[in-house]
Amino acid sequence: MRLLAFDTAGIGCSAGVFAAGRPLALRVAEDGPGHAERLPRLIEAVLAEASLELDDLDGLAVTVGPGSFSGIRTGLAAARGLALATGLRTMPVTTLEALAAPWHDRTAAALPLAAVLGARRGQVFLQRFAADGRPLDRPQALAPAAAAARLDGPVRLVGNGAAGLLPYLDQPVQHLGDGRLDAGGVALAAERALSRGGAAVGGFELHPCYARGADARPGAGRPLVDVGT
Repeated sequence: MRLLAFDTAGIGCSAGVFAAGRPLALRVAEDGPGHAERLPRLIEAVLAEASLELDDLDGLAVTVGPGSFSGIRTGLAAARGLALATGLRTMPVTTLEALAAPWHDRTAAALPLAAVLGARRGQVFLQRFAADGRPLDRPQALAPAAAAARLDGPVRLVGNGAAGLLPYLDQPVQHLGDGRLDAGGVALAAERALSRGGAAVGGFELHPCYARGADARPGAGRPLVDVGT
């Protein structure tokens, strides 16, 4: 299966082409202009490096959140546009699934795993996985103490929010560090979901996973634009 995967849900922006889990091309942009400007160039670059056209692909995979609101919207808009233009089906992947995916086959794989990302507002985004990598729930935005309370027994933790849970845990923990979120994890998570019987969706069926409301809101009862009197 030839898969175009990309991620714009965090600070970085990445895209890659993968075949049977093997990367044919992968590009990561950590800085520079916004995701909307970078992503099309990255997609064009990885397709050229893999010597493939969009018509040669079998599917798409994209992170749907949680993460940056504007980044999530950029990635979903790109995936929807490509899916509608080509007829390709898309596998939606949460950022926490993509972050956790490379660790499921590593040391202590018999232990369940929790992916934890910093979420501001004194919260973390948490998603739990069985030892075989199967998601046990959807991402949630929780205070660190509440997130820790959802973890039972020995567990592996990965992500930049994981250290904040350690003071609240009294069970054996293997702290794997911050990990890395990029298109490689997106593709790996998508392929594993498909192997478990997950279904790719059409462009209009792609929806964001924000896990909570926006950080910025208009003042209650106030108009978005000042109106003269």
